[in-house]
Amino acid sequence: MALAALGAGLVHLAVAAGSPLVAAVLVGAVGIGELGWGLAILSRGRVLTPTVALIGSLAPVALWGLLMTVRVAGGLSATTDWVPVGPLAAASLLSLSVAVVLSVDRRRRKTGGRAGPPARTATRPGRFLLGMLLGAMAVAGLVTPALAATNAGTYAVPHGEHSTVPAGNELNSPGPGTHSAH
Repeated sequence: MALAALGAGLVHLAVAAGSPLVAAVLVGAVGIGELGWGLAILSRGRVLTPTVALIGSLAPVALWGLLMTVRVAGGLSATTDWVPVGPLAAASLLSLSVAVVLSVDRRRRKTGGRAGPPARTATRPGRFLLGMLLGAMAVAGLVTPALAATNAGTYAVPHGEHSTVPAGNELNSPGPGTHSAH
């Protein structure tokens, strides 16, 4: 859950960077909240405020669904043109995964089942590390393309393309102490 919350928070902050002011404040606040909650879970080792977190993970998904419904219905298209569909879909998938895990945990607590991580986690760190590794890989697989598809990712300098000198044309490059015009 912590990794999913951190990933969703990063995507929401990247979306906020290219949004109109009011939307940037709202989406940015959601992103900061997700990052804070994810870091708190990692530092404490347990879920904090599960009911608030459940509502907080579903709220951006509901808002995004409402915006997409308005966009598809054809109303207010000028006010929804800034909405990046792919990145917010990835963030919604991460937020929904947090909501599902919180809901399952909540149901277990109500029925008297085991809540939280198993007690054997402390004696089996390999299992815990494997879970963290697989979770990090899944979150990175969703978050990396989502960040690249945001407005901030569109204007980022691609790796290996910082110089304007074509490969193999180093003889015609500016001399030492000069700077290429990029």
